[in-house]
Amino acid sequence: MAPTPPPYMGPSIATQIILNSRFIDEFNVIHIETADRRPLNNLGKYDLTNIYLALKHYLLLFRWLLFSKADLVYIPICQATAGFLRDVPFIVFSKLFGKKVILHLRGGHFREFYNSSNKVMKYIIEQTLTRIDRMIVLGNSLKVLFEGLIPEEKLSVVPNGLNISLDKVRFKSPKKDHLMILFLSNLIETKGFKGVLYSVKKVAQYHRNVRYVFAGSWRRDEDKFECEGYIKREKIKDYVEFTGTVTGKDKTKLLRDTDIFAFPTYYPMEGHPWVIVEAMASGLPIITTDQGCIKESVIHGENGFIIPKRDSDSIAEKIIYLIAHPEERERMGSKSRQLYEINFTEEHFICRMIDAINLTLNSE
Repeated sequence: MAPTPPPYMGPSIATQIILNSRFIDEFNVIHIETADRRPLNNLGKYDLTNIYLALKHYLLLFRWLLFSKADLVYIPICQATAGFLRDVPFIVFSKLFGKKVILHLRGGHFREFYNSSNKVMKYIIEQTLTRIDRMIVLGNSLKVLFEGLIPEEKLSVVPNGLNISLDKVRFKSPKKDHLMILFLSNLIETKGFKGVLYSVKKVAQYHRNVRYVFAGSWRRDEDKFECEGYIKREKIKDYVEFTGTVTGKDKTKLLRDTDIFAFPTYYPMEGHPWVIVEAMASGLPIITTDQGCIKESVIHGENGFIIPKRDSDSIAEKIIYLIAHPEERERMGSKSRQLYEINFTEEHFICRMIDAINLTLNSE
């Protein structure tokens, strides 16, 4: 049970990769689609459509449980109250029919969600987690989220991974007269895009040949109007471009033309962002933060910099340094690609998923 794109988010991207991989050759997979196809600005809003979709998915699962001989149910678990309560019946139904259950947490906010819950909700969480057979997390540093809730032997680590050929993104492009700094994600304030924008003026004082590209969709009109006003007020229009969402060949070209990747996220739900994997695969130096398990893929001083959150001065400082030291940009970009090939390809991702499934199926 999992969503596929659209919309493009962590769980839906992962499901699409799994369903298009050798994973389906290893197991007899029955996919129950759970996507809400509405725009991303509907996230976190609960209405009649949400109720309808939940009931529809319960009925689909119940029918599958009645007539299928499959052994295991896989569920990406939510880390917020309404979403978790929606997921509880999936788990309960599956266990009542004798199926093993794997939950997959595609984020890093679960402990905060648990700690901030009232006593009744904590009890529901605790009782639900005692019934599952395995929890998958995105990084070793995220195991602590379930300390005291799930035995460590029931935890598996499966980082994100995808296939990007370096030839497609780092081949020689036409000579540019500027250096490109890229922010690639939905334009949510806690993803850090405003901090990147606020660094423009300081960087432009030292380097006129820079261009900042923000690729992603606006989630709030208020943010768009605020940023447009800031750009006009600070007279930095010539340095900034907002492209909207980019996919496919347009994204490939954008990554190919990028020199520095900036993603200073403090998004509470963050786990192991796909954009970090894409930047590493594209051979880019990365400026980011210690959020979720990012520090397991971006090593400070090796393939990028881990900077303080909400700190536009630090963003500007690191960009200025990387512009002034092209050999460091090259070294860090090469290290990003090396770390990607060692740990974060699609094959690594699928192998770890297969191992987690087999480990669960073979457990008592």
